[in-house]
Amino acid sequence: MKTFVGLLLFFVAVPVFGTGEDIGGSQGVHEKGINAIVRNKLYYKQGRIEVGGHAGVMPYDSLINHFMAGSRLTWHLSDYLGWEIIDAQLAFPTLTSFSTGLVQDKGISRMETLKLKTMIGSHILFSPLYGKMRLFGKAILWLDIYLIGGVGFNNTDVVQLSSTGTGVAGTESTVRTTWDPSLNFGLGFKIFLNDAMGLVLDFRDYIVMTELYGERSLKSNFTVSAGLSFFLPTF
Repeated sequence: MKTFVGLLLFFVAVPVFGTGEDIGGSQGVHEKGINAIVRNKLYYKQGRIEVGGHAGVMPYDSLINHFMAGSRLTWHLSDYLGWEIIDAQLAFPTLTSFSTGLVQDKGISRMETLKLKTMIGSHILFSPLYGKMRLFGKAILWLDIYLIGGVGFNNTDVVQLSSTGTGVAGTESTVRTTWDPSLNFGLGFKIFLNDAMGLVLDFRDYIVMTELYGERSLKSNFTVSAGLSFFLPTF
């Protein structure tokens, strides 16, 4: 609890500690016009296209190892609101030793699980928080915190593991291959390296409506990814 309160106070304090002397000119007028809390902001996103590449994993799936690589294309309508036009992921799923060992040790005759192969979505991006942090003297890091929400489609394999008895190695078969709809939600952090490039850390949950054991249900697929993003010039 103390750790959570400390982190909360830190993020609340970031804009306060980052406030400095106002600059003049058109940027100063713009910041006053939008009531910016953090003055002297260097990196604006309004009207810009952002292209990013990243890699990630699904850390909480004990049955399938999912390693992912993908890219995203975002159009920033304002500094606070954007449209992530396309979020495209390729996943490389493999069975974990836990799942194969479970089927073999327990002699399970039928166990179904889901392999995600391709994830495609489109999302609204909301950036309510931004700030700057001092790092090692005069070095300043500019940070955006954003939320995403949207929908997508996922190319999935429903796989079945089965064993004929306790101690007998299980066999894998694909029951069904299909495209399933999903609801997608997430939280991310972007650190600007300069006006054209940033580091991104992203947490997303792709909640897929799929069929397992003959019944349709929602399955959570929580992902963690990191990568680089690049900004095209302002239109």
